[in-house]
Amino acid sequence: MPLADAIADAISGRPGVFGIYARNLGTGETVAINADRILPAESAAKTFVLVHYTRLVSSGAIDPAGRIRLDGSARYPGTGVLRYLADGLAPTLDDLAWLMIIVSDNTATAMLIAAIGGPGAVNATMRELAYPSAELNESITSADALEGQPFSTSSPRDLAEVYTQLDDRCRAILFQQQHLIGLPRRLPHAALAADFGVTMPVRVYNKTGNGLGNFIDSALVETDTASWVVAAMASEQTDFASRPDDSAPTAFGEIGERLYQAWAHS
Repeated sequence: MPLADAIADAISGRPGVFGIYARNLGTGETVAINADRILPAESAAKTFVLVHYTRLVSSGAIDPAGRIRLDGSARYPGTGVLRYLADGLAPTLDDLAWLMIIVSDNTATAMLIAAIGGPGAVNATMRELAYPSAELNESITSADALEGQPFSTSSPRDLAEVYTQLDDRCRAILFQQQHLIGLPRRLPHAALAADFGVTMPVRVYNKTGNGLGNFIDSALVETDTASWVVAAMASEQTDFASRPDDSAPTAFGEIGERLYQAWAHS
């Protein structure tokens, strides 16, 4: 079965709206289904924040060892651990970046965004890099905590192509993401492998996002001979959309595996 048909088959008959984009960085082959449709990106957009942050670090504009004090005004609901910890903790900017990605900590994300210029600065970097649909909601650091508005939006194409901008700091952090029920779920990848000096057959640098009715996964995937970027986005799901057996995570696992089978040795 041609690859494009195999990817389409993975989402065929499933409820909701899907957008898929993948590009083989060696051959240029692409797979695109609703690739330019703008959809909720949820926490997958934390990669936008990470890219903006590491560019500031590389330019010397900010010190990754600078510390930000945790207090009551910086606690945001949702995923993560910082909002449960006592006032007075002062993580570094790098600490916040690690927490933002590894456990998708929303409080760490808000603290980091505030320290690097706010959502507008992140969005400006995305426009500078020619990803105009990759956007954080400008109100995400407000006291209203969005009030039902999307945290972020993007097209699958822009969300995937952002992964061509990763520097070594981005790669090290994204490799450790612990949420692996989407694109990597059927791949020989382990986030802890690097801690033990083990090189896996495939290395996945990904960020997942989910919200009510939405599930998103996005990644740079590498083998010894090939690499590709991919974003899979699902909205209007009829299940919770973040449990391992829910429709979108299951479909994304099939998509990740089919891309690997087709491109791992290209």
